[in-house]
Amino acid sequence: MNVHPLIAAALAAPKTHKVVTSYADGSTKEHLTASVSQANNWATGERRKIGRDLINRATGLTVRVISVDIKEI
Repeated sequence: MNVHPLIAAALAAPKTHKVVTSYADGSTKEHLTASVSQANNWATGERRKIGRDLINRATGLTVRVISVDIKEI
């Protein structure tokens, strides 16, 4: 079974929703998805981080997740 065409089709699918994660320092992170179902699945994992202190990979500083929103593009 060749999965390359399936992966290419998934990557080419138009992005219709985004999950926006907001941090206490004012920064945000966006994750684009091809459907509301994908956005809900991604947001579930992001919501588990609300209230937790995480390390920002770009700066190495500690940041706190304050909210996760799903928005239609």
